[in-house]
Amino acid sequence: MRTFRAGHNPPPAFFYCSRNPAEPTRSIPEAILASLARQLSNLQPGDPLLSPTIEFFRKKEAQGFASGPLRIDESRELIIQLIEHYPLTLIIIDAFDECDSEKRADLLEALETILRESSSLVKIFISSRDDQDIVFQLAQYPNLEISSDRNSDDIASFVKVEIKKLIQKKRLLKHSQARNEMEKLIVDKVVQGAAGM
Repeated sequence: MRTFRAGHNPPPAFFYCSRNPAEPTRSIPEAILASLARQLSNLQPGDPLLSPTIEFFRKKEAQGFASGPLRIDESRELIIQLIEHYPLTLIIIDAFDECDSEKRADLLEALETILRESSSLVKIFISSRDDQDIVFQLAQYPNLEISSDRNSDDIASFVKVEIKKLIQKKRLLKHSQARNEMEKLIVDKVVQGAAGM
């Protein structure tokens, strides 16, 4: 975002997956790719739509399907056309493991096609738990693995600082006679319960 704000790169296209029943489209591959296509449809927020998007929807309208949701193949092709308008395209998908496990292979295949067929540089960053289908399909790409045992010290430090803030603001343990012991117990339990997450 810093390089975008400085005018060096276009904005990244970003999607956060979630299995939250209140937002069912956050786990559907079709909706994920359609959101990425929408974000890439103009060079800057507020700018006019790029011509591939306008042409795409004119064709859909002519066929009588302009109001329906985009299929994976439609979004993929539109994204490939839109990428031509950018020197660099950065796509970020967070919590990929929250994507519908029955359909996420289709999304990964679409992303691989985008990488292969795009005419300009495309970088795709995916964060995910290490579900085996995802690990297997992404094994051939550069990746960085972060495990919970590597960040447990950071989590413990964060929890200690936040607990101290809550105590100082009198939102936690304000009537406790054993404040230090309780603080330590709370920190230990929260860190243990976080299990590196």
